[in-house]
Amino acid sequence: MFNRDLDEVFAESRFNPVLWLAIKHEHGSQAIFKRFSWRLQLGAYGLALLFAIPTLFSRNAFFAHWPLWLIGCVLAYVLSFGADIAYILAARSSAEVRGEFWEALRLTLLPSVVLVEGKYLNAQLRAWRWLLMETATRHFIVAALIFPILGLGLTLEQGLLFLVLSGWMILALFLALGFLYVREPITRMRAMVALSFVTALRTRDESAANFLAIGIAFSLRLMQVFLIISWSAQGALFSLDSALICFLPILYLALAYYLFYGVYRQICAWALKAMMRSAQAGD
Repeated sequence: MFNRDLDEVFAESRFNPVLWLAIKHEHGSQAIFKRFSWRLQLGAYGLALLFAIPTLFSRNAFFAHWPLWLIGCVLAYVLSFGADIAYILAARSSAEVRGEFWEALRLTLLPSVVLVEGKYLNAQLRAWRWLLMETATRHFIVAALIFPILGLGLTLEQGLLFLVLSGWMILALFLALGFLYVREPITRMRAMVALSFVTALRTRDESAANFLAIGIAFSLRLMQVFLIISWSAQGALFSLDSALICFLPILYLALAYYLFYGVYRQICAWALKAMMRSAQAGD
């Protein structure tokens, strides 16, 4: 999970002395992260396979699991907010940004961009294990949905034919949505770490900085929930014979992309710029 992203972080340490020093004294080798990732991923797929086994013996088992999957998705969404809090706290940026080590680094001849990038990437590594655990949960949910579909295709009389002729489109849709679903946490983690940094810069008190960052994260979650529960109400605004009904799916996709991806990327970009200005100004 996210091995390429992890490779990029460790590759950057060869050019960033701040990040290199943090990895050497705090995180250890890259292999440690990868071993932890593979264990979580194998556990997630193994557990999902156990959930799919009953569908090989009973057609009704596939439909009987739908309530469990729905509850699992809701629970995973709630737990992901807990992951947001873990990302903010794991960064431990408040104490460091205004600590002696941060001040000492800014007295060196290193460019501001090196300082900010090194501390930001180091904070990501502190939150990386939480990221892997959240992503493993999402891998389990996606696999628990896809494995039974494949199981039905293998057990039903015409199931395999259905998968070959038209079912592959449904499977491809599940795979595409599943890929976006399991990739979303890394975008959010980077935004939460950056948010933790910038609230530490703007707030003198460490506890207040953490509460402010968590409050912003919770507000974003409320916006996402409001979008989800208001979909049916938004659809009711358009009559079925209206030409605007054709643009409703595009509107949904645009809103969903912004609230689940775009807003986090904007927070990340804004926070990094604020950190850069602070480092250059010597605040």
